[in-house]
Amino acid sequence: MALVPFRVSGPAADQSLQVRTMQLGGYAIRITQDQQASASLQPLQAGHHLSDEDALRRPGERLDGVGFVVWQSAFVLLEYLLRCPPFGQWADVRVVELGSGTGVGGIALVLAGADVLLTDLTHVVPLTSHNVTANCGEQNHRSSVCKYTWGDEVKPLGPQPDLIIGSDVVYQQEYFDDLIDTIWRLSAPHTLTFLAYRVRGRGEDVFRAKLDKKGFAVIALPPTSLHEEYADGQYVILRICKV
Repeated sequence: MALVPFRVSGPAADQSLQVRTMQLGGYAIRITQDQQASASLQPLQAGHHLSDEDALRRPGERLDGVGFVVWQSAFVLLEYLLRCPPFGQWADVRVVELGSGTGVGGIALVLAGADVLLTDLTHVVPLTSHNVTANCGEQNHRSSVCKYTWGDEVKPLGPQPDLIIGSDVVYQQEYFDDLIDTIWRLSAPHTLTFLAYRVRGRGEDVFRAKLDKKGFAVIALPPTSLHEEYADGQYVILRICKV
């Protein structure tokens, strides 16, 4: 099947819409975002929607607001992965997504044929589950959603996956060690991890240094390998594996 670039209904940079419809690799995905979609949170005040910058908390702040919007780095990562499958195809590829949020990443890979476990914090999981159920249809048997906090025991996540993915999970330095430790313990010798983020000057170099110190081999994909709209260096995809 021919893959097409992602398209979003409305301005690509607008993160305020409660429902977004998009095309990713030829798959139509309809994502509900906004805190009101989570049964575990109080509704927002009338007329207020969570923006990308609202969701990106400063270090030391609570995580109540994260995970409820579609982040642009998810599009960047998925456009690349659907165009260049790391294992050549998606059938029988087991994926764990860390920080799934709205679930768009895991959903796209389920539709492509992978078996995906989507994970996030307790208060985010209701929104993730809602979107997975709404989009995966007959392929829901290849998706599952569970609560997981970085740094916790990874055994409940099942066998070590072939692929680990995460979008815009690199922005709060106090969680870097837990995230890296989780990736390390989840990774088998063959496991590949792809993390995408927007460069904001919020410790990205520190994160890279910590990955190196842990013993990972880390490659930043050339900007020219990303979709042409995002090849200006603002977005980075890291390819990570154990040495």
